[in-house]
Amino acid sequence: MQPNENDKFSRMLIGIFEVYGRPAPSAEAQAVWWRILRVHALADVSQALGTYTRTEPKFPPTPAQILALLGEGQGDDRPTADEAWATAIGALDEADTVVWTEETAQAFEAARPVLELGDKVGARMAFKGAYERLVEAARRDGRLMAVQVSLGWDAERRITAINTAVTTGLLPASEVAGLLPPPDDVGPVDPQAIAQLAKLRQMIAAWGSETVTTAEKVSAAQARHARLLADSDAKVAAFQAQQGKAA
Repeated sequence: MQPNENDKFSRMLIGIFEVYGRPAPSAEAQAVWWRILRVHALADVSQALGTYTRTEPKFPPTPAQILALLGEGQGDDRPTADEAWATAIGALDEADTVVWTEETAQAFEAARPVLELGDKVGARMAFKGAYERLVEAARRDGRLMAVQVSLGWDAERRITAINTAVTTGLLPASEVAGLLPPPDDVGPVDPQAIAQLAKLRQMIAAWGSETVTTAEKVSAAQARHARLLADSDAKVAAFQAQQGKAA
């Protein structure tokens, strides 16, 4: 929910308690409700409250019960630990552009030293442990999901990564243009990179007028996830081979 929707949410919550013949929550209680649920869109919260009132005839809801209706208590669309690991592995290759959540980036930095020792299993375990703690803390504090972009030097892979992020709703198209270097920064000696960046800018312009369905977003996200999982072992093996040569 947006900050300017706080009043609308408050009136909605008071109305729910009136339906059950209970006193309106205090300002302090409403603040707790807001802090817990604000990671959701107001329309989704309204739908969850409506679902609750249709199924519970006696008692008003608690925040935990509404969170459960909104996604089993998770309260947002952050990726699972396995999905986040599959994305994070892309950061091993400096050519790749990686679009990841703040918690994914932080957890990968925590796991990187273990990976550099050649322990893939240990690195994955370290990553998942750190990621789950970070996500739990973020959800407990009611922090919205923050997305970061780590730009790789390969222009074609940048196109693929950013296109997928926009298609799946991870990045708004309006923010993509700022991720691209100015044409002069590409250099006249690399016409292929110039062409790729021009292609990406054309795609950005098209995104502004396209409507992407939920099914298309889900399909693209699934394809992205499958590709990342397939590439994970290969990238880790290559990284470990490089570390072995360096040693």
